[in-house]
Amino acid sequence: MISEYTRDNPNLMKSPLFCPMDQSMIKLFFSLVDYRNNYFTNDDPNKIIEFYSGFYDRDQLIQWMSERPKGVANIHEIEGDKEIIVVIPTADFNGKYARECRDNIFKGLHIVYVESGGRGDFYFNYAHNCNVGIRKAMEYNPKWIVISNDDMYKIDDVNKLKTNLINLNEREIDVVFTEKSRYHSIPYMFGRKSLLYGIASMILSVFKGEIKWYFKIQKELKRFNVDLLFIKRLLINKFWIKYKSYFILTSDFTILSRNFYSDSYGIIFNETYINDSEDVELSLKLAHKKIRSVIINYNIGDYAGSSIGVNRQRYIRTICTRAYLTKRVEDCLLFGEE
Repeated sequence: MISEYTRDNPNLMKSPLFCPMDQSMIKLFFSLVDYRNNYFTNDDPNKIIEFYSGFYDRDQLIQWMSERPKGVANIHEIEGDKEIIVVIPTADFNGKYARECRDNIFKGLHIVYVESGGRGDFYFNYAHNCNVGIRKAMEYNPKWIVISNDDMYKIDDVNKLKTNLINLNEREIDVVFTEKSRYHSIPYMFGRKSLLYGIASMILSVFKGEIKWYFKIQKELKRFNVDLLFIKRLLINKFWIKYKSYFILTSDFTILSRNFYSDSYGIIFNETYINDSEDVELSLKLAHKKIRSVIINYNIGDYAGSSIGVNRQRYIRTICTRAYLTKRVEDCLLFGEE
């Protein structure tokens, strides 16, 4: 049996990743999940585009995401004050970023590292590793749990963080934001892309000599019904979005209370996401559920993408996470027309 979409798109059946309804006719030496993931994690951006060609529609893509294994998650602990526990996903427990966290940035606090298999981890899942660390931290019944990327740098001393949190009642506060950095605790906007955004993006890609990739990516975004955008809340950015919703992005540094974790049963991040947009969903939930929050006078800096890199391949991989976020928004009605 072949779907209506497949009949209208015969090239889909030519894809090496196409999965017909009758799988008994195909014998693979390893699972289809592994086969597809090999394309998804490939260093060749053309292979990643080919990965997307193997799906009928958004629902089938999301099904693959949900069935995808979660990768390595080895726990290493550094003893310290357990009223505030820091959970740090890391590619290398002995790497320079992880060492800086325990020797300088968070020195004196109890730290739970969740070490993945590094850049070669075939199934690395950031959300899963965060949840693994959170569940371990909850065994000590802390007042506060901090979730931090490892690629951070020190601005304020850890004692300033401790003093601010000790002076708060964890029973009355759900989430704590710090002073804004380049990538966390930032006011963001979320909504549907405007026509102006599409025109501006196309013009920019022409100037950068990437118009070919612009059309390739837009084709997949359209096929999976992705038309949402989240962007910093700046006056100029208001032209790029319609039906705006406002929230504060937690991103790479999040502080949540013990009570919030208890109510969430230790599942803070949605593990269907693959290393992108899980923080956006959490931030949207915090905003729309009217979670009790405060901002404290504490600064910490961040190096974006130092651990797993920022490049075209990573951007193309985010198509699937943006597709999932779009469906989550449509299903949960997380934002409405303003």
